[in-house]
Parts: sequence; C-alpha cells; structure tokens
Amino acid sequence: MVNVEISSGICGFTTTVHAEDKTGYKASFRLESECPNWKKVDDILGGKVLNMMTELFKDKETGILNSQVLDVSLKTIPHVSCPVISGILKALEVSVGLALPKNAAITFKK
Repeated sequence: MVNVEISSGICGFTTTVHAEDKTGYKASFRLESECPNWKKVDDILGGKVLNMMTELFKDKETGILNSQVLDVSLKTIPHVSCPVISGILKALEVSVGLALPKNAAITFKK
C-alpha cells in the first residue's frame, strides 16, 4: 500500500491517496479528502482496479491517453491545476513498481 498526502494549496484542503497494487500492473486507490469534489471522484473510481499501462502511458499506435483518472478528474474537478490529479497518478505508479517513492513539491519563489 502506498499512502500519499497532498496539500492542495490556497483552498486549504488536504487529500490522502491510498494506492494498492493488484498485480500485473493493475492497482486501485481510495481517497480521503476534505474537498467535496475529490469525494465525488472517490465515489466514482475509488476501489476500482485500473490498468497502470493505460492510465500512465499514451497508446503507442494512436498517441491517445485513455486514463480514467484523468477523464473523471477533469469532468469532476473545477480546478484543473489541482495537484491531487498528479498525486493520484504518482501514487498508483509507485504502487505497481513503475517508479520509486520520492517527494515532489511546487515551491513559489520571490
């Protein structure tokens, strides 16, 4: 199980992603969030087994990305720059061993 906590920024909401390997580059996730919009995403995708090769990579033949995480998030979340989107995908990626766990940050400099 991979657990990632995401502080979204000025909204003040925190979202925790719990991503679980389901073997064969498949994984699922659950969200705990103060944000009502991310709660909706969890209602739709939470616990659903997803193919990480489809979620994380474009189709080699068509060049099209068929990510359910992105599709549902972009239809549900009014603020597309919300860092939770990338946090979910990174947690899933790490859960199946396609990446190593390493903290990331967006830091504003003066």
